[in-house]
Amino acid sequence: MRYGRPVYLSSPSVELGETALKTPDAVAAGLVPGDVAERSGYRELPVTAQAPGRLAQRAALRTLGEAAVAPAELDRVLYAWTYYQGHDFWSPAHHLAGLLGADRAIPLGIQQMCNGAAASIELAAQSLTADPSQQYVLAATADRFAAPGFDRWGDLGLAYGDGATAVLISRRPLGRSARLLASADRAMAQFEGMHRGCAPFAAAPGDAARGPLRPRTTKREFQQQHPDLDFPEAAKQMLAAVISSALEQAGIDPAGAGPAVVALPRFAAPSLETYRAHVEDAAGASLVLLGETTGHLGAGDVVANLADLLGPGGLRIGERIVLVCAGAGFTWSALVLEVSS
Repeated sequence: MRYGRPVYLSSPSVELGETALKTPDAVAAGLVPGDVAERSGYRELPVTAQAPGRLAQRAALRTLGEAAVAPAELDRVLYAWTYYQGHDFWSPAHHLAGLLGADRAIPLGIQQMCNGAAASIELAAQSLTADPSQQYVLAATADRFAAPGFDRWGDLGLAYGDGATAVLISRRPLGRSARLLASADRAMAQFEGMHRGCAPFAAAPGDAARGPLRPRTTKREFQQQHPDLDFPEAAKQMLAAVISSALEQAGIDPAGAGPAVVALPRFAAPSLETYRAHVEDAAGASLVLLGETTGHLGAGDVVANLADLLGPGGLRIGERIVLVCAGAGFTWSALVLEVSS
């Protein structure tokens, strides 16, 4: 989708877990094999003892403070997450709105797994474009991948860090900001079983008998069940497709004055190398690596990447960036932005 009317992503912020789990310490504690840790490229992972909503509250207040927008001015609060938020039957989005004092806002929970931030940004941009009465939409994410329920080193090609992100979407730039030029999405539902595996459908959340949640287990089960489905090859094609589509809709030729950088989710180093060539060819830009000290932040990688790119020593006004995201199911998204302040 091309956004002909101005839509800005402003004052992105990140709130990481208060403790840094150094990778050598994780190896010494038996949390991850040494060779896996070394190949990952992660130097540390943030860990929190706090509820995810509290991290999201702090990230959101930092964003709103920089943008000089009061919580009471928000029209919507969009909240995305991937893992357990602390209760079984409730609305984390309303909880965040309540913590902020965003009493006028409509809270919406965005269930798109790790693609949650990108989905929130697109929904916010479309809402602002369609409804002139809306002025400010807050998009926030938070996840805590705590033991014993979740093994943060238990996936293939990534490890998980605890943290929250927030960004304000509006019609004018407020603080550090980038204009959203276009976005594109693709999905392949035939891969949804990668995060389900062979286990039967349960009648209630959580099953202590299964032990910690390890996504690598369900992914390997899926691979055994569907040897004809090549996920890495499909992902390469989908990444190239969303990047090319978003750039075309933005009117940008990657062979000409293309984007300055392209950012992928905060995967481990081997996964980034798997996709690097396809991503750089499609974007006409170099892949920037941003997750060495955070790991994968669940639904929040897109906003965390934007926050880093708009930080000190980052990009110049007028430069374009491509933010790419992916979420279980599987859905891939690309956002094309132009740095405005």
